Amino acid sequence: MTLKHIRQALTLIAFTTALAGCKSSEIDNRPVVEFNNFDAGTIGCSQPTFPGEQPDISPLTPPEFVTDTGEPQRLVRPGQELLAEITVNGATRQVFVELSDVWTPEQVILTEHVDTPGNQTIPLSFFPGEDVLGRFYMRLTLCGFDCDEREIVFDLIDYDPQMPLTGINANYERTVIEDRDVVQVDQTCVRPNSVLIQ
Repeated sequence: MTLKHIRQALTLIAFTTALAGCKSSEIDNRPVVEFNNFDAGTIGCSQPTFPGEQPDISPLTPPEFVTDTGEPQRLVRPGQELLAEITVNGATRQVFVELSDVWTPEQVILTEHVDTPGNQTIPLSFFPGEDVLGRFYMRLTLCGFDCDEREIVFDLIDYDPQMPLTGINANYERTVIEDRDVVQVDQTCVRPNSVLIQ
């Protein structure tokens, strides 16, 4: 069973549990933080507050494709250098980035692994081949010192043409994996920015 299928099953279980919770006294007691920042594109979004000891990214500084002057980048030519920035929290020590196709996320064209002291904006540089065309986003895996102990995966919600807020139109889904087991799946207010190579 792939991570994608495990996440789908956990999302379904979480949804079913939430519906059942409406009829019981069980409530998610985690504090919720709301984001109303027009610049970050997270108007009216709320998400649970995640533990500070877990690696994380913020909706206020989402991963972004950028130009060499730091402006957002939405279009590049085949073979052109592709720049990006990812800001991580203090618990993050390792960042794994997969440049994945928006419509078929299993198609990964480039990967990058970066070590970090945490609380850092990490600059990245990708060089897609001359024959690479399409729309791509960054699938992120964040770890502390030991990825086998815990990793936090930020990925797209599987695209469903019947549901507009899926795929690249939705915020990242955050999956916590501990000792290779998926233990928690949450929606976030972090936008998975994409870039078009054409």
